[in-house]
Amino acid sequence: MDFNITAAEEALVHRVAERARVGDAPTDDDLAEELGEEARPELRSLLEKGWLVVDAERSLTLSRIAQEAVSSRRDVW
Repeated sequence: MDFNITAAEEALVHRVAERARVGDAPTDDDLAEELGEEARPELRSLLEKGWLVVDAERSLTLSRIAQEAVSSRRDVW
């Protein structure tokens, strides 16, 4: 897992985590509709870096390591 992420990627991780907390698992299309098409490159990057995973329904969720990173750094988010 690559822990070097940009501010834009960090904001997306935060958004996916926020939606997961309320029981919503967005797809990349959902996030692109919500945040704009410019979010797609960051989403791809986060998938490649191991921060996000895609389930069978194409929903994005945080990887287990990303969940730990987010939960241990709540003060930063």
